[in-house]
Amino acid sequence: MSLAMKDNLKDLLSAASVAALQSPLSAGDAAGSWVRLVPAGRFSARDGRGPFEAGGRAAMEAIVERTRSYHGRNDIVVDYDHQSVFGVKDGVGGTARAAGWIKALEVRQDGIWGRIEWTETAAAAIRSGEYRYLSPVIPHAKDGRIVLIHNVAVTNTPALDLDALAASAKFSPATEDHEMEKILAALGLAKGSGEDAVLAALNAIAASTTAIAKALGLPEDAKPADITRAAEAACADRSKLLEAAGQKPDGKVDDAIAAMKAKTPGGDKSGALDPTKYVPIEQVSALQADLKALKDQVGADKAEEMVEAAMKAGKLAPGLKDWGLDLCKADPAKFEAFVGGAPALTQTQLKTPKKEGDTAVLTAEQSSVAKMLGLDPKDYAETLKAERSTAEELH
Repeated sequence: MSLAMKDNLKDLLSAASVAALQSPLSAGDAAGSWVRLVPAGRFSARDGRGPFEAGGRAAMEAIVERTRSYHGRNDIVVDYDHQSVFGVKDGVGGTARAAGWIKALEVRQDGIWGRIEWTETAAAAIRSGEYRYLSPVIPHAKDGRIVLIHNVAVTNTPALDLDALAASAKFSPATEDHEMEKILAALGLAKGSGEDAVLAALNAIAASTTAIAKALGLPEDAKPADITRAAEAACADRSKLLEAAGQKPDGKVDDAIAAMKAKTPGGDKSGALDPTKYVPIEQVSALQADLKALKDQVGADKAEEMVEAAMKAGKLAPGLKDWGLDLCKADPAKFEAFVGGAPALTQTQLKTPKKEGDTAVLTAEQSSVAKMLGLDPKDYAETLKAERSTAEELH
C-alpha cells in the first residue's frame, strides 16, 4: 500500500465511528462458504441506529479496496461477541479467540460478501445453534457512509451498544473532533466551522499558491518546493538591486530605480546634461566633418607641393601632373616610391610631343615613362595632346 493511500485511509478512519450489524447464520454456513457481510444501498442496524450507506457497486468496490489496504496481507478475523473490540477496553477484558477467518471479499448486486473459513469449534457451535448471528464492525462517517470492514463477529446479541463500540481507541469520534479542531486552527477558522468553510479556505490557499507561481514565472501546478526556491532567488535579486543602487536591503525597489536613473545621463527629471561632461551629438558630427575637410585640404596642399617638387626635379613630366596629384592624395608613399625610382628628364625630354598630322608622337623619353607606368603609348600620347590643347586655349 502506498504512503498516500495509507494517509488517506488514516484520515478516513480518524473521522469514523463504528457500528455493528447483525446477519443471521444457518447451520449450512458452518461448512465455510460465502456469506453476505454488508447489504447494498442504505440500511439501519437492528437496534434502529443508522441509516448507513454502502452505496452501489462502485462505492462498495471502494469499501472493499480500503478494507484490503487496511488489513494488508492479514486475513480478517471473525471473533466471538466482538471480543477483539471489547478485549482492549479497560474494565471489560475477555478473550479474542478467532471463530474463523475471512479469506476473500467480493462485491455482488445485493452487497459485500466474504468467504469465511471457520474453526472447528465455531463450526460446531453454529451447527448446534450456539451462535446464530454474524455481525460486521463497520467504521462510518457522520453521514453514515461506510469506510471499511474492520472485523466480523459471531454473536447472539440482537443489537450492540453503539456508543460503547465507538469508544474503541482506534475509531473514536473524540479523535475525529480533535483532529478537526486542529485542521480548523491551521486554516485560521473558528471552532465549529463547517465543511463549506474548510473547502473555501483550502480553495483560497490553492488560488494564492497558483497566483504566486505565475508571478514567479512558474507553471500553475508548480510544487511548493519549486515556488519556495523561486521566491528565494527573487528576494536575492532584489537585494542585489538595492545594494547596487546604494539603498538599504529592506528598501523599496522604486527608490532603487529612481536612484539609478539619477546616476544615468539624462535620467533625472529635467533631462538636462552636465555641459562640462557631455557634448551634443550634432556638434560632435560637425566637428568630425570639419576635421575631415581640413585633413583633405592639408592632403591636397601636400600633394600639390610634392608633385611640383617632382616636376621641378625632372622626375615627373608636366603631362602627368593630374595623375601624380591623384596618386599622391590616395597614397603618398607610393607616389614617393615612383618619384624615387624615376630618372631625371632633360629639358628636351620635358617638351611636349611633336605633331605628325593628327597623331601625337611621344618622344623616346615619354615612351619610356609610359612603359614604366604601364600605360598604352598611344593612349598616353592622346592624353598629352589633349592637355596641350587645353593649355593653349587657356592662354
